[in-house]
Amino acid sequence: MSNKGAPSSGRMTKKQDAEIIASTRIGIIGGGQLGLMLSEAAREMGFAAITVLDPTPNCPASSVAEQIVGSLKDPVAIRRLAEQADILTYEIEHISVPALLELLDEGHVIHPAPSLLAIIQNKFRQKQFLSERAIPVAPFLSVASHTDIEQVAARWGYPLVLKAKKDAYDGRGNARINRAEEIDAAMEKLGDRELYIEQCINLEKELGVMIGRNEQGDIVTYPVVEMIHARDICQDVLVPADIPANLQIEAQEIARKAIGYLQGVGIFGVELFLDSAEKLWLNEIAPRPHNLGHYTIEGCVTSQYEQHLRAVCNLSLGSSALRYPAVAMVNILGERNGPAQPSWPEQYDHEHVFIHLYGKRETKFDRKMGHITAVGDDLATTYAQAKEMRAALSI
Repeated sequence: MSNKGAPSSGRMTKKQDAEIIASTRIGIIGGGQLGLMLSEAAREMGFAAITVLDPTPNCPASSVAEQIVGSLKDPVAIRRLAEQADILTYEIEHISVPALLELLDEGHVIHPAPSLLAIIQNKFRQKQFLSERAIPVAPFLSVASHTDIEQVAARWGYPLVLKAKKDAYDGRGNARINRAEEIDAAMEKLGDRELYIEQCINLEKELGVMIGRNEQGDIVTYPVVEMIHARDICQDVLVPADIPANLQIEAQEIARKAIGYLQGVGIFGVELFLDSAEKLWLNEIAPRPHNLGHYTIEGCVTSQYEQHLRAVCNLSLGSSALRYPAVAMVNILGERNGPAQPSWPEQYDHEHVFIHLYGKRETKFDRKMGHITAVGDDLATTYAQAKEMRAALSI
């Protein structure tokens, strides 16, 4: 399943990797669940120190890393983190690019690069970058008014998807427009934000690929997965995706090309659409560990979190091969508002089912509180095990 690029002539030995790890301090902007699992991987690998910046006291990552309490967009707080780290990285896109650029100019090592983050943060700019390099993306146009949207609809027809250019995730920056009467409501939902519109794809499946790249240009591509969404939130991930081999190869190649053009260093989550005509479209890229890659902790030889750390430290990259024929991941989403009170059966298949809770003290409707991974020989059975555990777990 893995497709690794040709090794660099300058590849380091395992001993050299270990020496670098033991002397390197990692700084992570963001201490949520991704920061937690990234910190856990860094601790297990033996990094000299791990520090996170997060505005919430006792954030999830603070259980295994030192925490600086501060805003993710505060240049002073980001500088304080940088001064305690040899490598600076992030688990969230919504941070201050100017602050990172200033630190980069002063010689701090930051991966993925702030210039890359500036492209990714603005989804319209991201689409432009990809489209200009012949990466297939759904047709899109910038819009600013009701009239603009009507003019686009006259060309493309309905349905359309109105999107915010910045600060959008888990569908919170999207509004579907099925007919002209829904334009005003869509614009009201997204508020006073810069907008663009996208033609709807006749969607067959939503797919994803994790891809790692280091400074040497070595690339590791993970298996193609199927993502199942509800309310615009990824609910389940099935590995490998039930698609023909040629489409798996094509999806991985699209991801490799996109990250290569961006000169990305780190781990990247690449989301794709497969339409009813079996054409692939790149939806968006996340420059960090991603929900679609949680399965790699138990499911692959090298987790997305270890791979990210290896990539940003310019170490040799690990194998992305699956350890089992089938893996399924189910998100644990909040179903109420109030204090978290996790509970699950004591007796279950510990060899094939793994529960990850993020340590969040408050549960909220649709808040990501944890995930369940199941591994096995058959995807249908494995997926059923994961869903069975989710049904038995309350939080």
